[in-house]
Amino acid sequence: MEMKVLRWVTIALALLIFDQSFTSVSADLIEDTCNKTSNFKFCVSFLRSKPGSATADVQGLAQIVADQIQINLKDTFSEASKLYKEATERVIKECFQICSEVYEVAIDYMNGVLINLKSKNYSNTRDGLSVVYGDADTCEESFHEEPVRPSPLTKNNNDVKNLALIGSEIVLILG
Repeated sequence: MEMKVLRWVTIALALLIFDQSFTSVSADLIEDTCNKTSNFKFCVSFLRSKPGSATADVQGLAQIVADQIQINLKDTFSEASKLYKEATERVIKECFQICSEVYEVAIDYMNGVLINLKSKNYSNTRDGLSVVYGDADTCEESFHEEPVRPSPLTKNNNDVKNLALIGSEIVLILG
């Protein structure tokens, strides 16, 4: 009887140690991957907050980033479209129109990015992420033209740009 208990304790400890070493290897992969990006802190913080990232390989990390970009693009498009309808001032309405238009285009590009990423066409994936980055930047910059207006979409735009940048850098690791 004692041998069976001892055997189970040994197996349980071995599984616990294996699980801990697997988790630390995955955590190291996140840090190793993010260390190759231009925004280590943002990259690590973002990826550690996402389910599945602890057990993902580099391709999986890129997929997590790409999926989040698509969510952010759709949310920002909806917000810009809503603000466009609510705006009464001509200049601000034009800014929201620009943002709605560029985010609509970005969503289409992101669909291609997701397809290219899954098929491991990394060059086209990076190209698409570059377009998405530029679209978010165009939206933000529309508020900085004369007459300058504060942009209620700054956080959205910066999140998309940060994700597109680290996404592109992670894809660069892949090939």
